[in-house]
Formats: sequence, C-alpha cells, structure tokens
Amino acid sequence: MESRLHVNAASEGGSSSSSQLPDHKLYPIDANGIQLMLGGMASAIALVSPRKSLNIYDSPAKYLTVTATVLFLYYAILAFAGIYCFKVPTTRRKSMSTGARIAAVLYMGVATIVASLAISLGLVLFGAPLASQHAETFMAALNMALLGVTPAILTLKPSTEAWVKALLSGESKSVPELWAAGLFWSTFVASWSAAYFIPLDWDRPWQKWPIPTVGGAFLGNLAGLLYVLLRCFVLPLARADYAETEHSKRTMVRELSGSLPQSTAKKEM
Repeated sequence: MESRLHVNAASEGGSSSSSQLPDHKLYPIDANGIQLMLGGMASAIALVSPRKSLNIYDSPAKYLTVTATVLFLYYAILAFAGIYCFKVPTTRRKSMSTGARIAAVLYMGVATIVASLAISLGLVLFGAPLASQHAETFMAALNMALLGVTPAILTLKPSTEAWVKALLSGESKSVPELWAAGLFWSTFVASWSAAYFIPLDWDRPWQKWPIPTVGGAFLGNLAGLLYVLLRCFVLPLARADYAETEHSKRTMVRELSGSLPQSTAKKEM
C-alpha cells in the first residue's frame, strides 16, 4: 500500500522515475502520430496529381481506388500500432495484444465501409448519377469517408453521445473531439463547396464527376489538418509554456487532452 501511495504521489507531483517521461516534454499527442499523419496525407495527396500511367481524368474510379488503398493502409497501420490516439504521456504505453490490434483494424475497416455507403446515398440524393458511374460514386464516397470519418472512428468512443458531442454540440471540447470535428467538417464542407463547379459550362476536364468533389475533400482535409494541428497541438503547448510550475503544466496539458475534467484541473492548479 505504501509503495502505491508513493507512486501516485510521484505522478501527481511531477517527479521523474523510470516509468515516466520528463515533465518538460508533455504533449497532447505523441510526436510519432503527427509524423505518420503528415506522411500519410502527403502520400495520398501526391497521388492526386496528373500521371501518365494513371490519369484521373480518363479512369477516375481506378485512380480513386489507389488513393483509397493508400489511405486505408495508412490508417490500418496506425490502428494496428495503436498510435492514432490522444494520450497524456505520464506513463509508458501499455502493450496491446495481437488480437486487440487486429480487432481495432477490423472495427476501423467495417465502420469506414458503413460510412462510405451512407455517403454514397447522400451523394446520389444531392445529384450524383444514379443510373451510371456507380464505381466512381462509391470510390468518391470511400475517399471522403477515409478523409473525414475515419479519423473520428479512430479517435472517438463508439457511442452516439460521444459523436454528437464532438461533431454537433456547441459545448467545450477536448483535444480528441476538436481533432475529429475539425477534420470531419473541413472535409465535407470543402467537398460540398467544390461540387458547385460541376454544372458550370466551362467544359474543363476537372469538372468531370467526381473529380471536384474528391479534390475538394482532399483540400479541405489538408486545411482542417493544419487547423487542428495549430489548435490542438501548437497553441496548447504555447499556453502550457507560460505556466508557473511543472505541476501546473502537467495539469494544464491533462485538461487540454481531455484526460482530466476541467473542474478538477482548476482545483489542482
């Protein structure tokens, strides 16, 4: 009992130990996660560029299949490794079993496919071709789901209450909720806005369905990624740097990451 109390006191007081990270390196999200997110986005965006061997204007369904495969494998790696998550690094990460890692990947995949089917229905209701170009519509929906919905699937709890609070409510949000909401809304608002160019009589090759919609989703997701990195990572760290003590820094970062209720955090500070 005394040893447990000693460990708890050490973790609350910010003392260093072999199972803890230094107090001056507290981040709302692991640095490796950010690097992989940027790397995955860069790989996917690089595919949305004219290529002689695979042209999006001539074969959009095949082209979007490649981009969706890259994004899916990227998220699958993050889900299997267990690094696409928001954790305050007060202690070392607990190891996950192989079964739990496989289950996380399967859950991500099934949930993304369900979201893709729902988005496909929404695209048809908003004017996508109903009697033709089925492959193009579904692959566009799959790319949109991977860009806007899969980050929320990997970040939020699988409950209606958690999704409504993160995506629809005006309540104050934690870092994971801001991350999910930022990528979700930026992706779909930009995609919907880009669809405005499809019916215009400009006769440009990029106006072909579903290029504007998917292109808008990628650009919107990139803008949302930059926003949430600033909002959820850079600004919290800058705010924590002005804290008076290391203990108040720890408490502030725990509050910003959602692992500590704000009322409790205010008492500790």
